[in-house]
Amino acid sequence: MARGQSSKKRTGGRRANYAPAATEVGSRKYLPIGWANWLGFVMFGLITIALLAETFAAIADQRGADPIAAAIMTIVFAVMTYLFGTTRVKD
Repeated sequence: MARGQSSKKRTGGRRANYAPAATEVGSRKYLPIGWANWLGFVMFGLITIALLAETFAAIADQRGADPIAAAIMTIVFAVMTYLFGTTRVKD
């Protein structure tokens, strides 16, 4: 083997070696990849939708501080949904 060359075979040219993966560009970077991430994304997404409905119901019924607590929980679960959707597992 010549000096300075690696034993790893490269294909596609120099640009292809540095190009981002197809799942890391465009709108696909906001969607889960693995089954566990999809499961968490769907579960936390459904809970977020339910909490958002509860927030609106608490505001409509004028239940004191309940809308504030419901809004905080909605935000927390929305962040968890986002994290499950965008976190990439490194193999």
